[in-house]
Amino acid sequence: MIVVGGTYSELVEVPEYQDDVSGSGMRAAAALRYADVSLVTAIDEMTSDAASAAAASLEVDRIVIERDQPVGFRYFTPVSDPAIDGPTASFDEPLRAEDEAVLVFGMIERGEISVSAERLIVDPQRPRDLVRIETTGLTWKKLAVVANRREIGALANIGETPEECARDVLETSGAEVVVVKDSGRGCLVVVQGREESVRVGPFPTRTIWPLGSGDIFAAGFAHAWSHGADPVEAARIASGCAAWWCGSRPNAQSAIPVRILNGDPVASVLDTAGPELTIPERPPVIYLAAPFFSLPERWLIELCRDVLMGLGADVFSPFHDVGIGGDEVAEKDLAGLEGSDAVFAILEGWDPGTVYEVGWAHKKGLPVVGFLNSAHDSRSKMLVGAGAEIHHDLSSALYRAVWAGQGQQLVAGRV
Repeated sequence: MIVVGGTYSELVEVPEYQDDVSGSGMRAAAALRYADVSLVTAIDEMTSDAASAAAASLEVDRIVIERDQPVGFRYFTPVSDPAIDGPTASFDEPLRAEDEAVLVFGMIERGEISVSAERLIVDPQRPRDLVRIETTGLTWKKLAVVANRREIGALANIGETPEECARDVLETSGAEVVVVKDSGRGCLVVVQGREESVRVGPFPTRTIWPLGSGDIFAAGFAHAWSHGADPVEAARIASGCAAWWCGSRPNAQSAIPVRILNGDPVASVLDTAGPELTIPERPPVIYLAAPFFSLPERWLIELCRDVLMGLGADVFSPFHDVGIGGDEVAEKDLAGLEGSDAVFAILEGWDPGTVYEVGWAHKKGLPVVGFLNSAHDSRSKMLVGAGAEIHHDLSSALYRAVWAGQGQQLVAGRV
């Protein structure tokens, strides 16, 4: 199989500073290196040495053409929207690939792509200006489109729900299958000629490193589908691959274990992973318990609310849904708690209102996931003793809250 995609610098500030050369193409090719995969990509002169070193370390075979400037992503946290360097980058020589199976990622750089495949898998990822699947220069016998919920909505001409949008993309693109990556709610598989869509649940892990998980999902799906797996089974394998990535926090030598690619449960390789989570029909309602009395507190609330909704949850936020107000807000806040499925609590500063809401939630039997930079703070013993999970990593806390709201059993403790 050939992977066509970007090689980019990626910088993450917290929870731990990281500055790597990766990108969707490099990441997917490295993840599938046990399956004899090569990468077709573009590199600029300034990035060349670092990219060559990364490819050698990851054992990635490459065909490289030249682009005119560096391209990179800078994240404050793995769940933050990135700043993009080199958004006007381009390459003059075409990226060419011909094989029985080719996985093509959307790229930041502009340029001609020429791909021919028996089975073509397209992940059209583009942070901005995505309005249609770019098929110029692509030929195939069977096509699969793998895209996240936001991308499917942007690509569809009609439709409001992910399934409606996926069916529109299915018809307009001529694809055999469309898979919608739906973050904390797994994925949705829509197949040409089948009336019913199928939702494949996630495989919850104890900790979550989400950056790059969509690339790993696409790689896992491409490998399974190109080797004859039914689209639903290929999506289930892909979900396991993404869980392995999220839960193992891969280092530079990581590749998807062959057992997972062959369909073994991810828990057989990663002991912190659970079985597939059955996703309820309606989105979970997550109560966002947090102080909002300073600019940093409000910034964090906005980030967490946006991420929770992006993960597929409905969010009740006292700041947004009730307002600051006076003593009268307590009744409205508690009514919001009453209608929620789980609580996500920002515990920095040990705000009295937040601590009260967590205690109330425990009394009502609601699962509680807390975010606390110093997760092992002894002041959290009442929360942990009552069954809460306390995470020092924001990404993990947010995902675990959404999964808890959908029935995933929490493991009390500090992570």
